[in-house]
Amino acid sequence: MSSRKQFIGQLGLSTFGLLFSNALLANNTGDLEGLVVNENEGETIMLREGSSIVKIKIAKSHGYKSMSFLASSLPPGDIIPVHKHLNEDEIIFIHKGSGLLTVGTNDYPISEDLVAIVPKGVWHGIRNTGRHHIQMRFAYSPAGFEGYFREVGTPVGQPFVKRSLEERRPIAKKWGMIYKQ
Repeated sequence: MSSRKQFIGQLGLSTFGLLFSNALLANNTGDLEGLVVNENEGETIMLREGSSIVKIKIAKSHGYKSMSFLASSLPPGDIIPVHKHLNEDEIIFIHKGSGLLTVGTNDYPISEDLVAIVPKGVWHGIRNTGRHHIQMRFAYSPAGFEGYFREVGTPVGQPFVKRSLEERRPIAKKWGMIYKQ
């Protein structure tokens, strides 16, 4: 079981590398020599109830137009409502945690090392049904959607501003995202 789980995790990361390696290097701005972002680095933003955290690790603002890379912590009982992106493909990698992932019309149990590729226009969402935070990493291609998190969330260190789903809908639409309900 452990070797199967390792294989699936490595396959997912390899797939991620194959899909984005050429895109990461193409169509970027400036004279980029690469970027290394450590665990505690990145722009940290609080979402929903203030307990959901998103870290923007690689973004369009770093000069990368072809993709962005983010990390998130989703507490028990929290959800990412079912939605779709009109402009970006997304790869989701669940590092730790359990719950339910919706992709298209199917629901999948979340376990560690799950990888999902979600093409633009496909409904998807996450529900943390477990007892621990879901630790996930996700990437968008092309870059730019990270601006949604900046606009809808609150930077860590500032007083938290809670926005209801109804308040987030017009912001989401501006960034090319539509909530299902």
